[in-house]
Amino acid sequence: MAQIQGLRVLCFGASITAGLYNSGCRHHPYATRLQDRLQAALPSHRVQVESDGLSGDHVIGGEYLSRLKPHLDAAAGEGRVLDWLIFQGGGNDLLSGEEPAVIFEAMKKLWQMSLQGGTKVMALTVTDTADQKPQTRERYRKLNQMIKSHQHENFFVADLFGKIPYLGMSQETRKIVWDDGLHFRPAGYDMIGDAVAERLLEVIGAAYNS
Repeated sequence: MAQIQGLRVLCFGASITAGLYNSGCRHHPYATRLQDRLQAALPSHRVQVESDGLSGDHVIGGEYLSRLKPHLDAAAGEGRVLDWLIFQGGGNDLLSGEEPAVIFEAMKKLWQMSLQGGTKVMALTVTDTADQKPQTRERYRKLNQMIKSHQHENFFVADLFGKIPYLGMSQETRKIVWDDGLHFRPAGYDMIGDAVAERLLEVIGAAYNS
């Protein structure tokens, strides 16, 4: 009998990771869709997808570090490997007026902490927003470009901003996908789960075939 392999994934971030919608009254984490997609595509694996999303959290001056470190320490203490960290952050920092370059440097420290422990990192770009003001678009563009340009062994990127553009769909579809112009409805969070699954399976497949 073939041995069942384990695949442990942690989806980590703020309200988008938590799947917040309906003004915070309900949640639909994309991790649920990701779990289903990965398990279906990798039947020889025992897939475990966890989610830790804290609405309103900030990379700078928030609880990202204090929340992430216990996940990494717990895995190391049990002699297990956290295979993948699916990381999203920076959106709340941008809304608070932090500079993209400062946010990026703070995120790099969190990524590096994970990579040093043997965890692969997939960073998600900051998702789009209904705010189409030029200054807002430029700040999002700068941070997301830094994320996409970052290179490190075992570091990968899934471009959610490009995959789910606010204006890149019909008004009817937007009503189904988007909740308040910043967060998504369940259909939108499922789209995120699909996008992350496709990128992750692409990377895993490339590793198997190398």
